[in-house]
Amino acid sequence: MTDRLEPLLREAAARIGTESSCSVILRLDGTLSRVASSDERAAACDDAEVAERAGPCVLALDQLSGVLVPDAADERRWPGWVQAVQEVGFRSGAALPAYVGGGVAVALNLYSDRLDPWDADALVTGDRYAQEVAEIIRARGLG
Repeated sequence: MTDRLEPLLREAAARIGTESSCSVILRLDGTLSRVASSDERAAACDDAEVAERAGPCVLALDQLSGVLVPDAADERRWPGWVQAVQEVGFRSGAALPAYVGGGVAVALNLYSDRLDPWDADALVTGDRYAQEVAEIIRARGLG
């Protein structure tokens, strides 16, 4: 699956702009796993979130709505995720979920070196990519 998702995430990061990186977390039967990333920095942040089962992506999956973190330095809810974000030099994050089906969902996570970088157009573009990721996973027979 990563053979299709990783190029898509690199494309998404380039189209969203604002020095963005992207990663995807899958929730399947209550289990979280990072399935693809545009780069190693985004992967490290999502791996921390999966390990702690806490972060903007987990919240986005729980509520099936987007979560924005304009300034990671001000975030107090997810210390493990914040530490990972700061260690790799990101300053902002966002999580955009998409429902796959049958209790399966994904979240496209955006990371940026800038503070509060995503305008409405960038978030709409990100949501389109989240839906495309969900379709790829659905086509693989999940959900």
